Formats: sequence, structure tokens, C-alpha cells
Amino acid sequence: MRKYYEKNIPNEIRNTVYETAAHLCSGEKDNVYLYENNDCVSVGVGIYSEIIVTAEEIVIKRKNAGQSMKVSDLCRDLDNLFKSLEVDSWRAYGIAKFGLARYIYGLNVGAETGELLHLIIPDREYRIDKETILLRALNEDYIKTMEKNIFNVFLNGEKEENVTFYDGKEVLLFDEEYYKNIVGLAVKEIGNKEYQKVILSRKIPVHSRLDMLQTYIHGRHRNTPARSYFYSFPNLEVTGFSPETIAEVDASGTVYTFPLAGTRALTGDSKTNKNLKKELLQDPKEIAEHAISVKLADEELEQVCVPGSVAVTEFMSVMERGTVQHLGSRLRGKLRAEYNPWHAIFKLFPAVTASGIPKKEAIEAIGRIEKDARDLYSGGVLTYDSNGTLDAALVLRSIFQNEEETWVRVGAGIVEMSNPERELAETLEKVSSIAGQLVEEQKRYIQLSV
Repeated sequence: MRKYYEKNIPNEIRNTVYETAAHLCSGEKDNVYLYENNDCVSVGVGIYSEIIVTAEEIVIKRKNAGQSMKVSDLCRDLDNLFKSLEVDSWRAYGIAKFGLARYIYGLNVGAETGELLHLIIPDREYRIDKETILLRALNEDYIKTMEKNIFNVFLNGEKEENVTFYDGKEVLLFDEEYYKNIVGLAVKEIGNKEYQKVILSRKIPVHSRLDMLQTYIHGRHRNTPARSYFYSFPNLEVTGFSPETIAEVDASGTVYTFPLAGTRALTGDSKTNKNLKKELLQDPKEIAEHAISVKLADEELEQVCVPGSVAVTEFMSVMERGTVQHLGSRLRGKLRAEYNPWHAIFKLFPAVTASGIPKKEAIEAIGRIEKDARDLYSGGVLTYDSNGTLDAALVLRSIFQNEEETWVRVGAGIVEMSNPERELAETLEKVSSIAGQLVEEQKRYIQLSV
């Protein structure tokens, strides 16, 4: 059994915790996985073991070795696989793509092809809070290198970098007519009783390569997320500011979920914000949309939790998230003994606030109506620990970049009372939280001597 070498050092860096984490990421040459959970940020670095899940198989890679197994019962397969890891006190960093929703509900994968889940056990980790930085590494030699990285951040981390922002207006204006048309189609289908609610989105290209870490720092300044993340996987980077979690499972087996539904803008004027908050709390469409989302989350928890343990602990509070305010509720339940954390997240996935009601019909409609595959959008970014703790953030308010393209995506919940113009306005309010924070990649010039 391999163990992580650990060293605790005082956090003497005067940046915010998330800025410190981002600067530590920039000092690493390997892939990095940054996840902010409340006042603590953890950063995984490198790959000790890699787990890739498709609809047919689970592939486990370690250095130059690899093996695969056919999927039988995916929740139990994953639970058994992680229990067999020959590493003590691991933390996995991972992503769950929207294709997992189609798999869970027995739908043809359609355009959501390829991997469903991708999880990494890192070589080394930083765990950062306001007081300390915990260093963890499977190779003791890494600890000294990590300390040097921290020292460099201490010396240079507070220096402001000159950055160039991408023109956010281009993001705000893309495909407006297309979006209003698909909203109108969904309203018609809802009127025909095909489903009650569906979240429809549009993909927006960013015609510039971005510095995703600087985008994370500047975007995090602007946003007040439930979770934030910067994950750099092979051929995929995602930076995001999640307004809610899909599922949280603690070490005792208590499951939490946090649906948000119902939206109004947040402006720079407190009086306007107060009036919009009052309007949000009195809008029949927004209240109905939120109530049915909470009802479904309650029904889903009942299916995996101990009878009588499911409760709504907070109902219809107003949560401020960057440039918008949402109606938010919180539910909890005790996971049944025969289930593991994967049963909890699979039952709650995809988030009702990113799919619709009933989920199967809404997921089918999304695949039929939207012209682009969602991929990671409205899926999850997550961490999973050896003690059974699982934390999955809903992938919204995010920026994506691979070798070929850079893009954002934004959506809104459609019900029978929806108006295409208002739903378009809601997407503009939401995407504003990231549209002005996109930092262009700096062009590097080499001066040749003559």
C-alpha cells in the first residue's frame, strides 16, 4: 500500500486562497486539478492513476500499464475499483459529462459520444486554507519541489499581471434568434404535455485562445460561486464558477443536494437589486419552476435514502451568484446501507436545474432540440475521497478549451409560461458573469539575434 508523504507549512501568502491555488498551478508543469470547496482549495498535480468510463467499459491506466473491465453495475463497479486502489488516503479529481445522463436513463448516446466519466488520482497535492498549506506527494522528493513553488508564489504571487480581455459583447450576442426559436419550440411541446420543464442552452464560440488560469482568477473575483474549479485534463481545460452542487456525500453517508431555479439580475445598484429580489419572490412562473425542482430532488433522494430521513433544510432562499440572484433550496437525507456514494450522485444526475422534468423526457428533448452536443456542460466536476466523501459541482458558468476550440455555454429553464424574450434575457444575465472576464492568451515572441 502506497502512502502520501505529508508536510504542513504556514500559509504566509497574502493573496486569497483561490489566487494562491491558481498561482501554484501556474508553477507546475503537469496537468492540474483545482477545486474550491468553501474556504479550502485543493490542487491535484500529475497522474498516478487514471480511470476512464464509457458505456461499455472502465479503463484503468497507471504509468505505462493499463487494464480494462466491462461495465456490469456501474455504481458498484466504481465502488469496488476505488476500494482496490493500492494507495492510502487518496483523493480523486474527476469530471462527469452530460452523456452520463443519457446512459443513466437508458437513452442512445446520440451526439454525447465518448467518455462518461474521467477520474484522476494525482501524484501530489496542495490543500490550502487561510492558515496552512498541506503538501502531499507519493514521492518524497516532490515535497522539496513543491516548497520551492510555494516560495516563488510568496515572492511573486501578489504582482499584478498585465492582461488583455476578450470582447465579451461577441459572447453576449451570439445565436440570439436561434435560442428564441428553440425556446418557442419547447413551450409548444410543454403545452402538448410532452414534459413539464426543460433547460435549453446554446454554445457560444470564443474566437481567441484564452489563458485559462488568468481567466479563473479574474472570473473568481467577479463571482460568488458555491464551488469553483480549474481542471486541466489532456485535451480539455475547464474553468468555472458553479452556482450549485449536484450532490454532496459526507463520510457518515449523509447526502445533500442544492437545487437553484428562478433567476433575476444583480446590478450595481442596491435599490434595483432589492426590487428585483422582491419581484423574483413574487413571480408565479419562477416560484412554480423552483417548487417542482425541489419536489423532484426530494423524490430522488427518497429512492436512495433511509425512509423518513429526507428533509428540506432550507427553502426558497435568495442566493447571489455573480451577476444574478437565484431561488435556492437545500435538502438532505441519510444514504441507505446497501448503497454507496455513486448511487447518490447517479440518482441526482443530471441536476434537475440543468435538465428538466421529467428527467428522461427532458434529456431526450435536449438531444433532439439543441444543435450541439453538451459534452461537459451541465455535467459535473467532482472530488471523491477514500473515506467516501464525494462533492460534485454542477458545470454552469464555465469556459471550455481544447486543442481545436474555445467556448462557453449558457441556458435557462423553460416552462409553459416561458417567454422567449425573457428567457434570452436570463441567459444574457447569466453569461455576463464570465463574458467580461475572459483573458486572452499572451503571444510569446522570440527575438532572434542577427
